[in-house]
Amino acid sequence: MTQKLALNYAHNRGGAKAKKKTGLRPDIQGLRAVAVLAVIADHTFAYPHGGFVGVDVFFVISGFLITGLLLREHEREGRISFADFYRKRARRILPLAVLVLVATVAASWAVFSSGRAMRVTEDGLWSLVFGTNWHLALIGTDYMQAGAAVSPLQHFWSLAVEEQFYVVWPWLIVLVLGGAVRTGWSHGRSRLVLTLAMFALTVAAFGFAMWETATSPTVAYFSTFSRAWELGIGAVLAASAGALARLPQVLRPVLAYLGLAGIVWSIFAITPDMPFPAPWAAVPVLATALVIAAGTGGEARFLAPLTNRVARYVGDISYSLYLWHFPIIILFGAVLPLEGAGLFAFVLAATGVMSALSYHLLEDPMRKSSWLEPRKSRQPMESEDVKTKLATGGLVALGLVTALVVGSALTTEAQYANAKPVTAPLPAAAKTAEAVTPETKLAARIDAALAEPEWPELKPSVDDLGAKAKAPEWVADGCLGGDSGSLEDDIAKAETCVYGPANASKTAIIIGDSIAISYVPGIRAALEPQGYKVMVFTMQQCPAVTVSVMRGDKSEHPRCDPFRKWALKKAAELKPDLVILSSSEDAGMRLVSGATGADAAAEWSAGTKASLLALAGASGKTVILDPPPGGKDLQDCATRVSKPSDCVSTPSQRYVELAEATRQGVSQAATKATAVSTQGWFCSAGTCPSFVGTTPVYADTGHMTPDYSRALAEVMTEAFKP
Repeated sequence: MTQKLALNYAHNRGGAKAKKKTGLRPDIQGLRAVAVLAVIADHTFAYPHGGFVGVDVFFVISGFLITGLLLREHEREGRISFADFYRKRARRILPLAVLVLVATVAASWAVFSSGRAMRVTEDGLWSLVFGTNWHLALIGTDYMQAGAAVSPLQHFWSLAVEEQFYVVWPWLIVLVLGGAVRTGWSHGRSRLVLTLAMFALTVAAFGFAMWETATSPTVAYFSTFSRAWELGIGAVLAASAGALARLPQVLRPVLAYLGLAGIVWSIFAITPDMPFPAPWAAVPVLATALVIAAGTGGEARFLAPLTNRVARYVGDISYSLYLWHFPIIILFGAVLPLEGAGLFAFVLAATGVMSALSYHLLEDPMRKSSWLEPRKSRQPMESEDVKTKLATGGLVALGLVTALVVGSALTTEAQYANAKPVTAPLPAAAKTAEAVTPETKLAARIDAALAEPEWPELKPSVDDLGAKAKAPEWVADGCLGGDSGSLEDDIAKAETCVYGPANASKTAIIIGDSIAISYVPGIRAALEPQGYKVMVFTMQQCPAVTVSVMRGDKSEHPRCDPFRKWALKKAAELKPDLVILSSSEDAGMRLVSGATGADAAAEWSAGTKASLLALAGASGKTVILDPPPGGKDLQDCATRVSKPSDCVSTPSQRYVELAEATRQGVSQAATKATAVSTQGWFCSAGTCPSFVGTTPVYADTGHMTPDYSRALAEVMTEAFKP
């Protein structure tokens, strides 16, 4: 999740005495290799689990190299040219970034549905203006727990963080050093003041990151403000180069290997469940700082793991590797018939080839070119080697985009273009004499969907899925609380969410989270014709089970417990004829207690018992509906070359464990409540289709479409009978 920086790399000076430039620091190139390979491994194999810390390694390297470049320019010229600085950044960053963006957007239109391709195009525009991190934060993307379709450009967030940082950082250096010149301070004193200022800002930024990680973890992950301290550590190292040059030579390998060990530990030991970026990013950040410090102002000796030729070359092409790997993983993973080792091998080979070509034919030649330089400052003629590489690179880029456009035309006749209407299946009774109940009728339709070889004309279409295809009581009526306002607002709104005939003689109350409200279209279709009014008491990410939970961003849910307490008490007071409880499958994994496994199951059972006891004697019947088992996001798995079989799913182990824990809670409560298994409403023999008939089952990966919810009305009617 990051990228190497761009610049004329050189050894740092030790104090005022400059070392002779010898090119790239081999130890830093090796660090780049470790970082990018960790990220690629995490994204490709989902192992090691801490591979995402590669971005933190890159941030430290970035802060060190860029700050060192600016300081050396100030020492040499007595000033910093912002125009030169940003021209160099543009030459280094933009050509390859634009190529990857254009290629990825074009490929997305060739592979994905038009709705998803449009979203990738939007992501591309955010990436082009280096605003991806804030875009992802604003739409609530959880990098660690991707639920919906993943954008092939999501990894551009780290590039955005760096470029935003460098809009501000050079000005700080100029401000401090300019003030030092005006006051007549010596070079040494000016550097000391600058170092202290950088250190103070870095500490303050880390403190902010601690706060934001605790209160808004999803935003903190992408926030420039919560990541600034990582680049700041590198900047402090660069400003301290004079002091680091005096490190004893015998101590340098010790520091370097301690740092390398810290990075390796972070890659394998840090998990997505740990608070990140603060405090746990401090481990890879400080470890990287040790390696960089060990090689500053002195030779990096005895560091073969970082300085060998292979590591140095991987470091050279690490920017290309980083930019290409994620689009290749997402795009080729969506269309290739390969799985497991075959897919992994192809992805790694394609990433390596594309990165090597990009580096030698575009990235490196553009960095050495005079593009964007003022005409009077340009060399009389670019070197023939650079011109040849640029011309070749341009042809390769043009060929790539052309191939993608042609590929788009060739895939137009894939399953979406060939989608055919599917006639409604024959009544189940006509197929088998025993299929006469609502459950067996539905089972026959599910079996028919699993047997479909081609995609039907889905209604709603794949492009129309997502947030707008969820229950209207949620998206139109706003009956799912917790997104804004206060607890009082949520309660006041819930009391208005009443459906059914005005003269209804019976009452049903639904309590739970977004899964519960996804059942509401079907519940209404089942109960309103029977003379029920239906009251909806639901809150986002707040289960009906009496357990304290965290929100999806890992912050404690501030309104769930009091809202649930109100809902249960209100239901007890109203004494409805029916109370229906339902909760999300993942709620049992978001317990504030941090319990997992058997402990989480026991807590869930106890919470189920508590909710049922709070309702004891309050209704004619209490029913707990298992959540849907969930499935693949059609906007992710349904591509222009996929088949329906590519989008089938199976219930997860945690789904099975949650259902069992619920039944244990029902048994412990010893009330008249019943738990209804819903797996058969979505699956046949443990296999679950993504559509039934022509109706998509899910709007995303777990929330039913309203049409499918209504299709369950008959089986719900049976489940709700006294």
